[in-house]
Amino acid sequence: MKYNINEQALGFDKVLVYESQVPCLIEKEGKRYLQVNAPEAGTVSFTYQDEEHQCTRDDDGVWRVEYILSTNMNYVQLKIDGVEVLTPMLPISYGYSRPYNYVELSTGDEFYGLKDVEHGSIRKEFFKSSVTNQWESCMVYTPAEYDKNTDKKYPVLYLQHGHGENEVGWTASGKVHFIMDNLIAEGKAVPFIIVMNNGMVQVDGPKGDKIVDFRKFEDYLLQDVIPFIESKYRVGTSKDMRAMAGLSMGSLQTSIIGMSHPEMFSALGIFSGFVTDIITGSELDQVNRGASDNSHLNALELPDFNSYFDVYFRAMGKDDPFWENFASDDKLLEKHGINQIRKVYSGTHDWNVWRECIRDFAQLIFRK
Repeated sequence: MKYNINEQALGFDKVLVYESQVPCLIEKEGKRYLQVNAPEAGTVSFTYQDEEHQCTRDDDGVWRVEYILSTNMNYVQLKIDGVEVLTPMLPISYGYSRPYNYVELSTGDEFYGLKDVEHGSIRKEFFKSSVTNQWESCMVYTPAEYDKNTDKKYPVLYLQHGHGENEVGWTASGKVHFIMDNLIAEGKAVPFIIVMNNGMVQVDGPKGDKIVDFRKFEDYLLQDVIPFIESKYRVGTSKDMRAMAGLSMGSLQTSIIGMSHPEMFSALGIFSGFVTDIITGSELDQVNRGASDNSHLNALELPDFNSYFDVYFRAMGKDDPFWENFASDDKLLEKHGINQIRKVYSGTHDWNVWRECIRDFAQLIFRK
């Protein structure tokens, strides 16, 4: 299999020798296998796509199981004697609210690959939040030309992750920086800045601990993030120079904020996403409150809603477990005569779909 060292940014570099360990992903006789050297273990398994696959042990103490997926990127959880562990033998991202291994299958020619083009920069910024009263961080992508064209102001996309993820997801797992570099090099996208924040906003809980209030992201974005970015980066400060998008929970944050503040954004991207709020008051919501009143949906009643956004983009994987919610939102939007660009991709609720979402959305925005 082809190997790109950039996939090992937080994992073991295969150029070096890791004594007592074996490569985690191998190909043998046309099949792929996951394996780990654990001679003292009693049981070993790998879990992916919510299914646990038990390994068998060979005489040398290497545990192995066939890896049956063919999609490009999938989270993988190694378990040894019932304990979930992180292996340095696979690349590491962030998901399920913790560092997480993943498998990346590559041909070397993907639209999200590291290609021979000019590359932009990923910057990590720190700012004091008036909403959380804490120092917070965000990731910022700037296109390759940003540091050259010092008189130019750039459009900016505020791009959000899903539940249990954070601001590194779109670069570590989504490869959005490579997607943008390639699109810009091919003349398929307007150069723009991308700002990625942690939407799992932490606030003080009733017991003096910290809890996540995903609804606080609205104040966090509008009061802290946007003013910070507009004060530090050469970005436009008008509606036509801003867009917002997100996946899963981030898509709901996009719907709520975008529909509540249509004066702020010229485009919305709803990836594997929700128009109707299904999270507030659910088991995913750590705040003790009832179901959402969905007041943001009042915007759909306004006769000029279709003029609010240059691009209103919704997309879903055809095997997504939230398909019924997507279909229900389809009916809601159809009822109100809402114009949209609607895409359905092969796949489920994962980064393989979300990479396609941002690839297509990025080519549509900031064209006017």
